[in-house]
Amino acid sequence: MTNILLFIADSETWIYVLLGVAGLVYARVAVLRFMEARRALFGLERDRATARLHQSLSMLSLALAGALVTFLLTTFVVPSLPGGLRGTPAPTISLLTTPGAATPTIAEGFVSATGLPQGDFDPSGCLNPLATITNPASGASLSGVIEILGTANIPNFGFFKIEYRHRGGDDSWQAILAGDVPVTGGSLGEWDTSLVAAAGEYLVRLVVADTAGNAPLPCVVPVRITPSS
Repeated sequence: MTNILLFIADSETWIYVLLGVAGLVYARVAVLRFMEARRALFGLERDRATARLHQSLSMLSLALAGALVTFLLTTFVVPSLPGGLRGTPAPTISLLTTPGAATPTIAEGFVSATGLPQGDFDPSGCLNPLATITNPASGASLSGVIEILGTANIPNFGFFKIEYRHRGGDDSWQAILAGDVPVTGGSLGEWDTSLVAAAGEYLVRLVVADTAGNAPLPCVVPVRITPSS
């Protein structure tokens, strides 16, 4: 079931396109059937046209219902899945450059949201008051469900996401939660640490991107996850 939900979320745009095309087709057919029923001179002819009209309206209703179900699933159900189930590998930045090639520049203090560093732990990103985690604190021991507090409200705010990975390993970043509403000194969301595969040392990071896809240095906080009592 989880795989189906993730597939729907990944294919959301194409699903809307297909359902939209189907809806337009059946809406046109329904109009033609309605006109045909009005022009019918005999009762039997009118009954057949009316039956075809009802069939077209039923297919149009199915297309609209499919779009509604897709919206509800991608808006409310998929975001509520545990972070480990919605894990997506963090994008990497290439360290190789082509001699003579021009290097695109980005505003000072920002990096591309599609090329965030994944190297050693760097706490300097948390010094940015517009993109920082205030809870949990650095080195905190966590268990059960915890509330993540902080600020995600940079200029031209686009979205934020919070991820985690095992410290000292080569594990990819796993999604905890995401949001498209700016937060200032408040709750960024909750994290059920009992869903993490094993207790140990972990890194939690907050990535805040603007509408152009640029993001300041992520705020990375080291934490220790302990078994829930």
